[in-house]
Amino acid sequence: MFFSQAINFTEVHALPSKNIEQFLINREKIWPNWNLTKLKSSNINQDLIYPEWFEGDWIVKSEDLNNMQETIIYKVNFLKNEMGNIVGNRSKNSESIGKEIFGDQLQKVKIDPKSFNNQVIYLKDSEYIDSRVTGRNQIFDSDLFFSDEFFIQKNHKNGISRINQVEVMSKFYKCNSEGNTGNKRSYDICGFQYVATYGSRVGEPNIKAITTNQYRLTFKYSEI
Repeated sequence: MFFSQAINFTEVHALPSKNIEQFLINREKIWPNWNLTKLKSSNINQDLIYPEWFEGDWIVKSEDLNNMQETIIYKVNFLKNEMGNIVGNRSKNSESIGKEIFGDQLQKVKIDPKSFNNQVIYLKDSEYIDSRVTGRNQIFDSDLFFSDEFFIQKNHKNGISRINQVEVMSKFYKCNSEGNTGNKRSYDICGFQYVATYGSRVGEPNIKAITTNQYRLTFKYSEI
C-alpha cells in the first residue's frame, strides 16, 4: 500500500475480468518464485478502485511474515472520488505508513497533481524517493479485492540515484468480525500483500526477484 494503494467478477465494468482473475490467481500460486512479467490488460489511466466496503477510516496492523518482529500499525482512509468510486487517500495514507517506516526521517509525501501514478517521499538530509506506477490490474466483488501493481522507484541520496523495480500484489477480503460488535461496521478486512523487488535492469523481461516479502494485514474500522 505504501508503494501505493477494479473490475467486479460478475457485474462491474466491461474489461476481460476473467483473464485478469486467472492471471492474479496464477501469480499468487507461484509465489515467491516470481520473475518480472507484464500485466495483462493493464490500465494505469484508472486509479485503484476499491469495493464499497472499504470506505471510511481504518486502523491497519501489518505483520511481516518473514520477520514477525516487524509489525507496524497505522491509519488509512478510503473515500469516494468525483466519479463516485472508492479510492485510497494516497497522500494521507502514504504519510501515515511512512511515519511508521521512516520515523522522524520522513519530511512529507507529495502526490503528482497531474497523475495519481507518481509519488515522491521526501526524507531528511535531502534524500527522496520517487516512484511511478508502470502497470496495474485489479478485480473485486462483494467480498474480495485483488490487485497487482508494478513500480519503478528511484532513491536519491548524496547526489547518487538508485533505481529499483517493485511489484506489489494485494489480496483483501471481509473476515471474521468476532469482538467487533460494538463497531459501526460488522466486519473487519483481512488479507495479504506480496512485495518483490527486481533491481535496476529496467526493460529486461523475466528477471528473477531479488527480494520477496509477504505481509499479513488486518483492518479494524475506526470511528475517530
